Amino acid sequence: FRNLRAGATQLQTSANNLDDAVTHAGKYSQLLGTAHTLTAGWDLENRNRREQRTTTDARGQALLPSFEGQPFEAQMQRQAYYIQDEWELSPQWQLYLGLRNERIASESTNASNPVSNVSSVLSPLAHVTYKFDPKSRDMVRASLTRSYKAPGLNALLARPVINGAYTNTNLTNTYLAPDRLGNPALRPELATGLDIAYENYLTNDGIFSVGLFHRNLNNVVRNLTELRQVSWANAPRWISQPQNFSDAVTSGVEFELRGRAADLMPQWFSQVKALNIRSSLSIYRSRIAALAGPDNRLDGQQPWSANLGFDQRISGLPLSVGGNLSLTPGYDTRQTPELLLRRTISRGLDVYALMPLSPTVSFRAAASAGVQQFGPPNGSTLNLLSNGDYTRNERYAKPQLNLSLDMRL
Repeated sequence: FRNLRAGATQLQTSANNLDDAVTHAGKYSQLLGTAHTLTAGWDLENRNRREQRTTTDARGQALLPSFEGQPFEAQMQRQAYYIQDEWELSPQWQLYLGLRNERIASESTNASNPVSNVSSVLSPLAHVTYKFDPKSRDMVRASLTRSYKAPGLNALLARPVINGAYTNTNLTNTYLAPDRLGNPALRPELATGLDIAYENYLTNDGIFSVGLFHRNLNNVVRNLTELRQVSWANAPRWISQPQNFSDAVTSGVEFELRGRAADLMPQWFSQVKALNIRSSLSIYRSRIAALAGPDNRLDGQQPWSANLGFDQRISGLPLSVGGNLSLTPGYDTRQTPELLLRRTISRGLDVYALMPLSPTVSFRAAASAGVQQFGPPNGSTLNLLSNGDYTRNERYAKPQLNLSLDMRL
């Protein structure tokens, strides 16, 4: 709205987008004697996105005549197969050993520039569990993992999007107001790591768990902004494009506690039998190899996050209520040597009420809102350049209400 008041060009965009996805997974198991089980499985996924978009100015003139109305399509196929031996060493020890092969093929096409990319990895599987008591569910688990993270299909589409504040392609835009362009040559991120978890099962299905992880990441994707000569402009333009930027390492610890309030805190809730509480705390650290610290963390990875929630059955009524409060601190992320992204604190509140109307029909009302009575708007971001220039995006989370009637057949 500020740009329109200042006389910026008003744009109109019409688009026809089609997204479809098919997934299929399964496994086959065969006993081999009394202590071994051979398991083979697969996980298949196929995703497609087709986009046809036209952007015009107030006079009806196409903004990018070479691209407007042209179809752009991206496809991603993921195939994963594994085979493993599940070996029961004793009533307390179980060992899983095997191999997993994963292949990701991506393709982006338009009228003149089809691009395809194939990545595959063969990795060992290793997973061990130890039960402190064969008759108990309490255990320690450890796993070696290696897997791909495929880029989103939007990131593969090589269609430029002109920044709305600088629509005149005869002029150069700015670093903080770049045009955007997908990258059909993006490779998937590869994560290799170790996961360790402790699970302690409490009375009445309560649980306390602690999980730790450490991962090495290859081909981490990040949006980089560069000044380029491009086919759709007569002047150099600043372009933001996702690229395989660097390797990285990340670690974390996650705590979870849930159960009946009367069991977890009997001194306060000994008479409250129908109240369940749940809480979690997660702490994360990461480091991008290509960037100097501080704050050279993974994009979007907060230093920590916390959740606190409850569920309560109302005595004498066919009604359950509950809620959840989430909190993420403000933090800085070093995007490039020149650019720092600053996020403000983010808080969220969700509440619900559930009323069964019959054994197969229930009514649910849910509401959610960003909690922003204090401080800046919920989840605001600041892009700050080393020379002091900046842009600020403010996000106001309006309350949302959802009413649903569920029927089970």
